[in-house]
Amino acid sequence: MKTRRYLFVLLFLTFLILTGAAPADNPAPADKVAVTDGHVVHDVGLIWHHVSNWGLIGSAPSAPTTYSDSPSADWPIHSGHNYLWAAGIWVGGSVLGETRVTTGGFSSEFLPTPAPEDTIHATAMGAPGGNRYPWPDADDDADGPEDEEILNGRDDDGDTLVDEDFAAYGDQHFVCTYNDLEPALVEVRPDHTPLHIEVVQQSIQWSSPLAEDFIGYDFTITNVGLIAIEDVYLGMFSDFDIGFRANPGAAEDDYAGFVSTVVQAANGTMVPVQVAYMYDGDSRFPLDGYVGWVLCGHTTDPAGVSAPAEPVVTSFQHFSGNAAFEQGGDPTNDAERYQLLSAGPGDWDSDVLPGRQSDYRVLTASGPFTSLAPGQSLRYQVALVLGAGLDGMIANAAEAVAAYRGIAYDRDGDPSNGAEYVAHWLLQEDVPVAAWTGRIMAEVVDGGAELLLETNLPAEAELAVVRAAGPGVSARRWRRDQLQPAGTNGSHSFYRLRDTDPVGWPREYRLAGAAAGGTLELDRVDLDLMRPSALQLRAGPNPFNPQVTISYAVPRDGRVLLQVFDLRGQLVRTLLDGHHDGGNDAVVWLGDDDAGRKVSSGVYRVRLTDATGLEETRITLLK
Repeated sequence: MKTRRYLFVLLFLTFLILTGAAPADNPAPADKVAVTDGHVVHDVGLIWHHVSNWGLIGSAPSAPTTYSDSPSADWPIHSGHNYLWAAGIWVGGSVLGETRVTTGGFSSEFLPTPAPEDTIHATAMGAPGGNRYPWPDADDDADGPEDEEILNGRDDDGDTLVDEDFAAYGDQHFVCTYNDLEPALVEVRPDHTPLHIEVVQQSIQWSSPLAEDFIGYDFTITNVGLIAIEDVYLGMFSDFDIGFRANPGAAEDDYAGFVSTVVQAANGTMVPVQVAYMYDGDSRFPLDGYVGWVLCGHTTDPAGVSAPAEPVVTSFQHFSGNAAFEQGGDPTNDAERYQLLSAGPGDWDSDVLPGRQSDYRVLTASGPFTSLAPGQSLRYQVALVLGAGLDGMIANAAEAVAAYRGIAYDRDGDPSNGAEYVAHWLLQEDVPVAAWTGRIMAEVVDGGAELLLETNLPAEAELAVVRAAGPGVSARRWRRDQLQPAGTNGSHSFYRLRDTDPVGWPREYRLAGAAAGGTLELDRVDLDLMRPSALQLRAGPNPFNPQVTISYAVPRDGRVLLQVFDLRGQLVRTLLDGHHDGGNDAVVWLGDDDAGRKVSSGVYRVRLTDATGLEETRITLLK
């Protein structure tokens, strides 16, 4: 028996008692707090796989819990061939010089809050509120920003609506939120010292033949404490225990290995494949599947200062059972866990040699991320992947990486900056239509407005320009046949429109398209004949990658200061500092600091200041 891992079972049973969760014959409601009845299972692809909202991935088969009868990772589905006992994310870092690690498996140090909202939320591509680009109505609530909500049962953006504008992925998508500082953790894990982090876990599965052998995991790790976490490492731990589910005691004879290569995915792109894997070493009835975690992405820094310059595995470790840590046994404290997370390529474990199969656990990690300040987040994307033999697993891993990398679009219609917007976790076959793009250029002429429009919307689709209603301004709509054609360039068509209506100012014009499947606002522009009465500030697209247009208006001539700050209040970039004539203007921020270095993903504050006051808005950079 695995003494140390079954200590986890005893600890979690203690947790069930302390939190009031019921035993197996009287399960707690599935929609309250920690989901422990095993009912949340991925089952639309070939992997039959259980997830929780308290860090555990898999179901710990044969353990005496309320969820262990749930499928852990059967492949193919319903076969009884099990490829996972338990897994979870590990997060390590240094807080005021003290090394700490929070583990998600198999001894979980995460819990959701007691709020009923912190359960597991299920969705899928096309769900109400879950539209995302390139689908029409990506801004589900029509408030400007897209996908500003997390699917969590809360009003994240302060508009009194709940889960009205989030991103839904794949054919089955589970979202949950947990943290490492719940008071109940002290009772079951007295040795646990929290990093003070919150994790949003998203797991995504597809039914497509090209994607049915992997499940994508997308983690957002946020520092919710008051102190920066230094030298952060992110990793995936797994105790696979490959074997027949009906005979769990025999599943302790696995081989472990790591492969790093470049593979051509089905969409023709070459993708890096970095997989920590295992396969069955049973000499009598070995299963033929290989299972592993492939790195798909993580927060990066092109300069390689605050994070690795590109997604890369920096540590691969395997360890086994009750031996001393120095002899290859399980780590038993945070210092040992952090040692494994931060071990560089020079300290990697070699692939297990023939005849040395055992009850191994595997850890794959990336880092360091030099500092995670209060309020800042890191992203970490991996996929649980299976395949027939090593080559089959590698081929499926390439599809997982390609799925995460998604599809890049020239969303702003400006060919000079290329395909600047990336839709992650997107299969080519799932794209409903060619991505629509469009933009408006406008100027005041003879008391009216002249607009130049550009779009790639096909001729058979509806195209319209809408003048929004406002103070002294009536709403009006122009159809495509009311616009003046102004030429073509490849798939892009140009139109002119002159609005001579005697209406007030300012005016807002929107370019919209419609076809089967909904409508999509392609672009909008504000035009003002007179100076505004107060500071105005707007930015889009939001979220953005790699650039955002920041539109602003100032009521009078004078010095204007336009700056970008991070959530710590530190100045990142000064975009404007000098005299400005009152009126409307705009600048483009390329996601760099004052030294020209690219900044990391995260939330930033844009602040506009002049003699009349201050205006501020938040923008999110997603890489």
